[in-house]
Amino acid sequence: MTITSSGVICDVCGKYILPLDENERVNFFSVKGIEEKLCCDNACKEILKSCGKDWKKLPDGRLKKAFQEYENLNQKKGGK
Repeated sequence: MTITSSGVICDVCGKYILPLDENERVNFFSVKGIEEKLCCDNACKEILKSCGKDWKKLPDGRLKKAFQEYENLNQKKGGK
């Protein structure tokens, strides 16, 4: 979870989560292999549900970058 002096940042899209609307929430989730608790806004929660295990469908942001870096590291090591 990323918290700045201006508020919480969505780990999926990188935008600030501004729960000014009573329907907007900070949603917590976890990803296998990442110890840190992650958070997202309502729109990204739906994106996470719809993309399943295909991280390439994620919008540009911290989470997608982490998956890309992991994949690149594995390719350099000769793994899958």
